[in-house]
Amino acid sequence: MAEEAAAEDQETRTKIAFNLGEALEDPSPLFDLARAVEQALFVRKGSDAKDPSYRSAARFLAANIRRNGPLRRRVLDGELSPEALCELSPDELATDEMKRKREKMEERSYKRRTRTTTDTLTDTTKYHCKDCDSNECAYADLKGHRDIRKNETWGSNESADDARVMVVCKQCGAEWNETVL
Repeated sequence: MAEEAAAEDQETRTKIAFNLGEALEDPSPLFDLARAVEQALFVRKGSDAKDPSYRSAARFLAANIRRNGPLRRRVLDGELSPEALCELSPDELATDEMKRKREKMEERSYKRRTRTTTDTLTDTTKYHCKDCDSNECAYADLKGHRDIRKNETWGSNESADDARVMVVCKQCGAEWNETVL
């Protein structure tokens, strides 16, 4: 039984090394570099060939090596050791084009999350901040502003938006919406 399990583990590891060798375009006849990468990955992921995280990491690594020619070249030239390759984050494994796309997406997301100006806010002491107990606040009328988080899914009730204001605490920066009647 133990011999069967060991043979099955070795077969799995050999398939993974072969897949990595093809992805790396390993020039050695026995895929020496690919075997070294597989060994580093095997050690890093807990030394169990049946572990789904090991298999998934191997597929992910091979796919990224196939897509990323400069990364593949760094490994083949010895600039990046097999151990260092297995330590790279998904961002570090990504192609330059994918990194640019992620940066643009993050920038757009950041712009959506942050307010660019507070000039349109009106100072008030009418509201009370639950976070810091301050009543030094400012508010903005939400009339004519869409809440894109809900509208796309649930639709919009324009009359409900007419009676709402966004309140910002001037002390701690907390934000919340209030219904005004």
